[in-house]
Amino acid sequence: MSYVALYRKWRPKDFADLVGQDHISHTLAQAIKNGKIGHAYLFSGPRGTGKTSTAKILAKALNCEHGPTAKPCNKCSNCEKINNNTFMDVYEIDAASNRGIDEIRDLRETVKFAPAEGKYKVYIIDEVHMLTSEAFNALLKTLEEPPEHVVFVLATTEIQKVPATIQSRCQRYDFRRITQNDIKKQLQKISAAINIAAEDEALSIIAVHADGGMRDALSLLDQCTALSTEKLTAENVRHILGIIDYEYIWQITDSIINNDTQGILHAVGELIAAGKAISQLLIELALHWRSVMIYKASGEIALEEQEAGSVLARQAAAFKHEQLTAMIDAVYEASGQIRWSPQPRVTVEMALMRLCYPYETASENNVSAEDTRLLAMEKKISHLENVISKLENSARAAIVPAVKKSSSTEKNNIKTKNAGSNEHIPAQAVKPVSPAVSEMLSPEQREEALPVWQAVLDGLREQHKIPALACVEKAQVRGMANNQMILAFKASFLKARTERADYKNLIEELLLAKTGQHINLVCVMDQPASKKILSDESADKNTAVEKKTETAGDRNDLSIEEKKRLQNAVDIFGGNIIEET
Repeated sequence: MSYVALYRKWRPKDFADLVGQDHISHTLAQAIKNGKIGHAYLFSGPRGTGKTSTAKILAKALNCEHGPTAKPCNKCSNCEKINNNTFMDVYEIDAASNRGIDEIRDLRETVKFAPAEGKYKVYIIDEVHMLTSEAFNALLKTLEEPPEHVVFVLATTEIQKVPATIQSRCQRYDFRRITQNDIKKQLQKISAAINIAAEDEALSIIAVHADGGMRDALSLLDQCTALSTEKLTAENVRHILGIIDYEYIWQITDSIINNDTQGILHAVGELIAAGKAISQLLIELALHWRSVMIYKASGEIALEEQEAGSVLARQAAAFKHEQLTAMIDAVYEASGQIRWSPQPRVTVEMALMRLCYPYETASENNVSAEDTRLLAMEKKISHLENVISKLENSARAAIVPAVKKSSSTEKNNIKTKNAGSNEHIPAQAVKPVSPAVSEMLSPEQREEALPVWQAVLDGLREQHKIPALACVEKAQVRGMANNQMILAFKASFLKARTERADYKNLIEELLLAKTGQHINLVCVMDQPASKKILSDESADKNTAVEKKTETAGDRNDLSIEEKKRLQNAVDIFGGNIIEET
C-alpha cells in the first residue's frame, strides 16, 4: 500500500477527535442526540481547522448503522465506506471547479431521489464562495426547503463572499484558529504513535509556523520526519523549513539598536549566501519584534522565545513601543515591495538601514518642506554667530535700564494718572517680553536655566526631533523666572518657527518633564548692536516723555492723540509715566 500523508491518516474520526473546536463539536453532538438535525449547515474559518473533517463526521453520525448518533462507531459498513470515500449517499463537491449554474441544476435533480445506502443524503460543498451568482440563485430554493432525507454542508474560508440569502438559510458555525499549545499537544501524540522522538523546541517551531492550522502542522511534521526517522531536532526543522537562526535575527536587531549599518549588511549577506529566502528573513524579524513588543508590554515571553529571555529583556529596554510598531510596519511594507522589485535584496537592505536612522528620513517623521529648508538655512547662518556675539558684547553696556516693575504695575500707574478723566489710554492685554527685559535677569537665574535647557536639548535628541532641535539649539538662554524660560534668537524665522504650536508645545512638555513645573516658553529677538546702542538718543527720548508729562499739568489737558503717542513711547522704550510733584 502506498504511503498515506499524516494529515489524511490522522483525520478526526468523531467529534471527540476534533482539536480546538470544542464549541462546535459539543453543539453538533447535542443537536444530534436531541434529534434537532438541521437541513443546512455553513462552516466558515481559516484553512486546515477541520471544516471538511467535521462535515464527514456529521455524515457518519447521521448514517451510522447505530444512528443517528453523536458517537459514530467507525466500525460498521457505512462508517467505513464514508472514511474510504466510497459511500454513495455522501457527495463531496468542489465549488471551485463546479461553480456554474449547470452543475447546481444537476444537483437539484439528484436531491429528489431517496438515499441508496443510508438514512440521509449529505451534500458537502467545499469552498462554496466560489459559486457564481447564478449558481447561488439556483441553489436558494433547494437549500431552503430540501427533501427530509437531504442535509447540506457548505464550507468556506471567505464567509464575506457568501450571499446573505444563503447564510440566512443555514446554521452557521465559525471555526477558530487552533492555538499553538493545542497543536503542539497533538503533534506530540502523533509523534509518539509513529515512533518518532521529537524535541519540544522542534514541535514548538512547527506549531508556530502552522499558523493555527492542524493540516498545515501535520504536513510540516510529515516533511520534517522524512529527513530522519530517529529524532526530530530543532536544527533539522529550521534547516528543512528554511527558518532563519535566532542568532541572525538577534544580530540584526542589535545592529538597529547600535545604528550599525555594516552589521546589517553583513548579516543579510551571510543569510543570502546560505540560501535563505529574503522573504523568510522579513517574516522572522516581524515575529521576533512582536515577541519583543509583547515582553515590553507585559513581561511575558512567547512560546517560541523561551530560551531568549535575556535577549528579549535587553532589546525591549532599548526600544519604545512606537519604534517597535514602526519597525514591524517597515518590514511588512518591504514584504510587499519585494514582490515587484528587480533586486529584492537591495529593497530589504534599504528598509533595514533606514531603521538605524529613522529621523533622517523626512517621510518617516512628517518633516515638512519648510522644516527641510530650515535645516539648510541653519547651516548657512552658523558662521555668522561669532560676529554677532562680538557685537552683542560691545553693545551690552550701552543698553538703557529696563523696566523693573511688572506690567500690572504699569497699568495701575496709568489708571492712577488718568483718574478723573473720561478717556483712558488703551493698554495691551499681554505685553511681549522685550530683549532688554530678558537681559536684566540675574546671573543666578541664567545659571539656573542652563542645565534645564541642556536637558531639554538632550530630550529632543533622544526623541529624534531633529528639525525642532535645529531651531533652538543655537538660541541664547536668557534665564528662567516667574515660570518662564526666555530664549533669544538671532534669526527671526527661527524665532517664528519655534513659536508655532507644534514646536512650542513639544518644548514645554519637555520642560514639564524635566522640572515638574508648567513653564511657558518665551521667545525674544536678540537685537543687533546697531539697535541696542540707544545711549544718549534713547535717554533724551525718555526725558522728552517725562517733560511732556510735566508740562501737560493736569492729565485731562492731554488730547487723545497725545495720550496714544505717549503710551506708544512707553511701550517701545520702556519706563513708567512719571507722576507730577
